[in-house]
Amino acid sequence: MVNYIPSSIIFAAKIRAARGLLNWSQGELAERAGVSKQSVTRIEVGATDPRLSTMTALNEVIRAAGVELGDDANGIVQFSISREKLLPPSG
Repeated sequence: MVNYIPSSIIFAAKIRAARGLLNWSQGELAERAGVSKQSVTRIEVGATDPRLSTMTALNEVIRAAGVELGDDANGIVQFSISREKLLPPSG
């Protein structure tokens, strides 16, 4: 049986995973989202509960790059990846 996991821990895992899919450093994610690198680091290690504005900025820049973060009705974390945005154009 899974015990309650704080949403900040789930968000941290989603951000780390999305960053990995995009091959971005913490600094690159922070710069693109307009937040400090320290904020990204603290979020990813679970040292802070991020502000709604910070979570929104991070989600928006990740989504714009082609990765959608979410969970299903059972709480399973899901990612959707846009092939058009992630893969270089062929031809």
